[in-house]
Amino acid sequence: MTWGQQDVRPGQHRPEAASQRVSWLELFFDLLFVTAFDQLAQRYGKQLSLPGFGIFALMFVAVWWAWLGNTSFAARYGNVGRPYRWGTLLQIVATAMLALAIQGDLKDVGWLFAAAYAAGRVALILIYAWHGRQNGMPEGERRLVGGFVVSTLLWVLSAPLHGAAQWGLWIGALLLDLVVSLYVESRYQREQPHQEHYPERVGTLIIISLGSAITNLVISAGHQQLRFSDQLPMLLALVCTLALWRMYFDEANGLPARLAAQRGHRSTLLSWTYAHLPLTLALTVLAVGLGLDIRSGDRYSALQAQVVISSSLASVFLSLVLVRVLAAQPLRHEPGLVRTPLHFSLSSVARLVGAGLLLGLLALHLPALPYMLGVTGLTLAVAVASWRDPVRQNLTELEEQLDPGLPPG
Repeated sequence: MTWGQQDVRPGQHRPEAASQRVSWLELFFDLLFVTAFDQLAQRYGKQLSLPGFGIFALMFVAVWWAWLGNTSFAARYGNVGRPYRWGTLLQIVATAMLALAIQGDLKDVGWLFAAAYAAGRVALILIYAWHGRQNGMPEGERRLVGGFVVSTLLWVLSAPLHGAAQWGLWIGALLLDLVVSLYVESRYQREQPHQEHYPERVGTLIIISLGSAITNLVISAGHQQLRFSDQLPMLLALVCTLALWRMYFDEANGLPARLAAQRGHRSTLLSWTYAHLPLTLALTVLAVGLGLDIRSGDRYSALQAQVVISSSLASVFLSLVLVRVLAAQPLRHEPGLVRTPLHFSLSSVARLVGAGLLLGLLALHLPALPYMLGVTGLTLAVAVASWRDPVRQNLTELEEQLDPGLPPG
């Protein structure tokens, strides 16, 4: 039996040579986040203000954290056992309710969002408890589950509240989960995520985020006349989205999981994972910008759309720098890598410069078409520089050399 066909006891060595494919159930679960991200994008699109962004960001972090809980368990302990299957079905129901509660005034839907999130965490707790009963639960997992229980209670307590009191409990619950997770990872020897399965789930979420951007782009294009001149800005935005896809998936995204399993760099995998939070958030905001009418006759609305696009795309570039640096930091003295600080590699410099130029475009007050031509040109230039980066190429070669069948180092 392969690891994908059995439950492995916590702390027991997993045969990494065995494959663990992403299951149909996992893909179904991830598919719900297409709806959740789209709902979040629509919510922010209707409230383009700093307070609106604050509420959007808080709800986004909660949704992202709900996805991470399921993904982390499946990558560590398997995705076919009964605890995971039944628990994930419960989480699917909870996530659907969570997506339903994203729209609307929080005075009316805040209780539902809190209750749906709490229900999803209860399902995750049951997955851990059921798995622990069958296979044993080490001290680290007990402390982790204990933290989940306390944070879930905070979500339950927040349900009847409103305004700052409710948001404060949400923030407290999310921070508690973060602190407990960091503590457990640093103090206890936990089962490391599967070296191939885990990056695939993370990559799936990036595809979902990019898909949300394309969805909003197509919807916005549908409001324009079907003439080339009217559709050209949207076609240029589509090119930008495809370039971002290429930039992310050309990276050695399986490297952090392999370093964690084979060389003990657990903090590398953890920091690489958390760096995807600002990346997916920025991609979702970009979806909002692409969904706005940048050809609007209203100059204020057109400028507002440009601000959202430039700021979010610049944030995507900066997040990609962060993902690269955190993933490869343990390899800064690795033989064969370019003797250049990672944040000064060709990819990183191009992305940093590109982010600055994107913000600089706003000062020019360009019409829609010249603006999108500038954005597209910058994005393509950054994508080409990333592709030609010797550090990227060396990291990819190193990832291929780290055979998942090797035992942990």
